[in-house]
Amino acid sequence: MKKVLGLAILATLFASPAKAGETFVLNQWTIQQSRTETNLNIDNVTNSTRTQDYNSSYNNIYIDGKVETEYNNGKVRKVFKDFTVQNTGAELNGSFYEETTARVWGTINTIMNSYTSTHESSAGIR
Repeated sequence: MKKVLGLAILATLFASPAKAGETFVLNQWTIQQSRTETNLNIDNVTNSTRTQDYNSSYNNIYIDGKVETEYNNGKVRKVFKDFTVQNTGAELNGSFYEETTARVWGTINTIMNSYTSTHESSAGIR
């Protein structure tokens, strides 16, 4: 009981404001600790679709041979010798369809610890 009474008297002396002309001393320690835990669950789905239509064509005409002049009984006429006409072509039509699904999932766990220790001291006369 004497210890409790003594502590109460000391606490009263330190807690009471200093009067003018009195000396005072402040010696204060502060220690803080904090911990933050984060659990982040991720589930992300991305859907994409691509459609492509295409058309390609090709046409080529190739002419080969020669034209000669013939004389027959006083008549003149044009004669085609080894004459060839080639016509080629091609066409390509089509379409392309693509569907993609991408999924990212998981958990991110983080723990952050913080420690702070401060000390303040001062003395003077009021």
